[in-house]
Amino acid sequence: MKIKTIINKCREREILHVSLKEYEDIEIDGLNFCDRKTEKKSILAFAVNTKYINAVKENIFIKALIVSKEAESSYRQMLKERGGCLIVSEQPEIDFYRIHEFLCSETAFYEKYNFPPKIGKNCKIDSAAVIENGVILGDKVTIGPSTVVRSGSVIDSNTVIGCNTVIGSEGFQLIKCEQSSPMHVTHVGKCHISSNVYIGDNTCICNSLFEGETYIGAGTKIDNLVYIAHNLFVGKNVVITAQVALCGSCVVEDGVWIAPNVSVLNKVTLGKGSKVGLGSVVTKDVEPGSVVYGNPAKKHR
Repeated sequence: MKIKTIINKCREREILHVSLKEYEDIEIDGLNFCDRKTEKKSILAFAVNTKYINAVKENIFIKALIVSKEAESSYRQMLKERGGCLIVSEQPEIDFYRIHEFLCSETAFYEKYNFPPKIGKNCKIDSAAVIENGVILGDKVTIGPSTVVRSGSVIDSNTVIGCNTVIGSEGFQLIKCEQSSPMHVTHVGKCHISSNVYIGDNTCICNSLFEGETYIGAGTKIDNLVYIAHNLFVGKNVVITAQVALCGSCVVEDGVWIAPNVSVLNKVTLGKGSKVGLGSVVTKDVEPGSVVYGNPAKKHR
């Protein structure tokens, strides 16, 4: 969709107040953060200050960028050289999400996952489970009572899911708006559970915010009462025990063991083969093969 069309339609609905000035009317095929990898060829992103100059420079697929007036001069030449456009806003982040919400509700910009569910051979799905449109199940998948598999979810073969669990739940992203309640952001991405995974009861695994997927690797075992937020990557043969909370965009590498009641801060990486002890709060990256515990979690022999 052309960026000029998007901006004008948002203006007509009085949900956007930005300055376009001189710019190229480019086609965009996605939205994402400027410091995140993208599968798209032409995306809209935002930068509230000059902190993200290097990220924007390295991400050549950013063709439209919403920036503050103070940061305009720092990004203008960069976008001009790649044939993109700069959009100036008093609230770059809020206007970015307003555009996103408009595209979700008013257009066919994002994939809707409306196709009937595709279910493999020899699956055991309880009659009280809910499998929404846009779901793909492999062979020999078992799903317990009252579990919901949301649109955009993929579950590979030989995976077992318990009762009252949600796969592909709406992630939780809030944006603070002045003089109004926080804005909840609609998630449009996917959730992918690999083969031979076990997921217990009353567990929630969210979908991704924009493109891509929340991913659970093959052979991973997840206990009851676990929360896995949006855009996580969990590797192979990971063990996640009861009441663990993994915040958005964490990376849990292969063979990690996480004990009960652990909380992991967003964007933290747990290195390959590491172990996190009971009740820990992990605020920093954990080295491969190390053992950490405590609040905040620290390395121990």
